Order: sequence, then C-alpha cells, then structure tokens
Amino acid sequence: MKSKLGWRGYISSREIAGQIIPQRVQNLVIRNYTQKNNMLFLLSATEYYMDNCYMMLNSLQEELINLAGLVFYSLDLLPGEWKRRKQLYETILSKECEVHFALEELVIARGEQISLIEDILSCRTIAMEAENGIEQVARASLLFQET
Repeated sequence: MKSKLGWRGYISSREIAGQIIPQRVQNLVIRNYTQKNNMLFLLSATEYYMDNCYMMLNSLQEELINLAGLVFYSLDLLPGEWKRRKQLYETILSKECEVHFALEELVIARGEQISLIEDILSCRTIAMEAENGIEQVARASLLFQET
C-alpha cells in the first residue's frame, strides 16, 4: 500500500441522508478515523451543493495515481446510480488504492468487499421505501377517518 502518499478526504456541502452535516464535523470524523488508523490525512475535497453533481469526486479519481486512497465521510456520499458506483470502485481498485468510509468504519480494499457496501445501500433503500409506504398508508387512513 502506498501509505506514504496519504489519503484524501471526501465531504459534501449538501444534505447527507436528509441531514445537513457541517463540513467541519465531516472533516473531524475523517481526521479522527485517519489518526486512529495511522493514515496520513491530506485534507478533503468538498463536493458542490448541486444534486447529482460529482465533479470533485471525478477530479479525485484523477488524483488517485498519487494517493493511497480516499476517505469518504460516509457511505451516503457514494453516487446513487449503480453504474457510477461501479465505475468508481473499478477506478479505485485498478489504481491499487482503497476507499474508506469514516462514519461507518468500512473499507473497500478488494473487489470482494464491494458486496457488503452494496448490501448496506440496498437495505437502506428498502428501509426508506418501507418507511415512505407506511407514512402514505397512515395519511390515507387519516383521510379515510375524516370522511
């Protein structure tokens, strides 16, 4: 592993899982994670506020040749589309780098580890859809009771 080159953080200025997390808090989580794991932290790139914008993440992928890898604040910063995530995973692994998720304390260093990340993302999606469905049923029930 090219640990002497360091690790670039990746944070966001937009909502993360429905919450606004201050950038300084995201950076503190990454800094604590990298210190705990003896990783040289090279500061973070901050994604732009626009939805579905991954300009900073794309530029970080070009920087991987000089890095040991990336440290995301959270899994929730991964692109929502499978194709984009797959391309990201392939790029990181092909450059012999790793990606860490500081909040969840998870790592992708080998291809086999991708399935755990994808399983977690799938479970989160299913849980959100179920929660939305329950809320819709509750609203419909309230409307029905009012009539």
